[in-house]
Amino acid sequence: MSLRVFFLIGAFLTGVAVILTDLIIGEITQQELLMKISAVIVFSCFAFYIPTLFRIIKKSGENSKKRKELRFLKKIFVMCGSIKPVDYMQVVNAMYERAECYKQDLENIMDILRKSNIDKEEFFSELLISTRDIDSKLFYEKLFIGFLYDFDLAIRSIEGDFLQEKRAYARFIKKRINLIHIVGVTGLFVAMTILLMYMLKPWLNSMNFSQF
Repeated sequence: MSLRVFFLIGAFLTGVAVILTDLIIGEITQQELLMKISAVIVFSCFAFYIPTLFRIIKKSGENSKKRKELRFLKKIFVMCGSIKPVDYMQVVNAMYERAECYKQDLENIMDILRKSNIDKEEFFSELLISTRDIDSKLFYEKLFIGFLYDFDLAIRSIEGDFLQEKRAYARFIKKRINLIHIVGVTGLFVAMTILLMYMLKPWLNSMNFSQF
């Protein structure tokens, strides 16, 4: 039995027990009975989707945590990579020690880098193919560029990501401010209209429009 069916049956049986208790006691009218039956049906349908709702909330929290950690790892990569001379293994190890969601992948990368008889390019290609999250894939791609091609290019690319994030956040704040201004001005006009109508009401009531 799935968890959703369990919640559905549990909610339905609980509602039926409440209704039967009221019927036995005799403190329920026919109209109240119909209302409670309808409420039990609605509540049971809602209970059926409670596990799905919890999974969505949990998934959203995990994605948010992963995004924050990825941003933190990028900062470590840029800070450690900006100190010359740069040891790539030390940079990856610094990220590994502070990682949680990406710990396993970084550990695999470190293991591959220690072995000389394994094709690193093939490993990174397989890692990129198996990674579904686009932000994680771009991060691994920059690690791949930094190790096999140009470390400074990878750093500049991540710095460019931070710059784009700042610009996107600035645009978001600007849109929020504009929305607040629009809502404020609209609310002000509505309040002024209501106040004007309230002030003119006595004068309008005193006038006799029947002659027109």
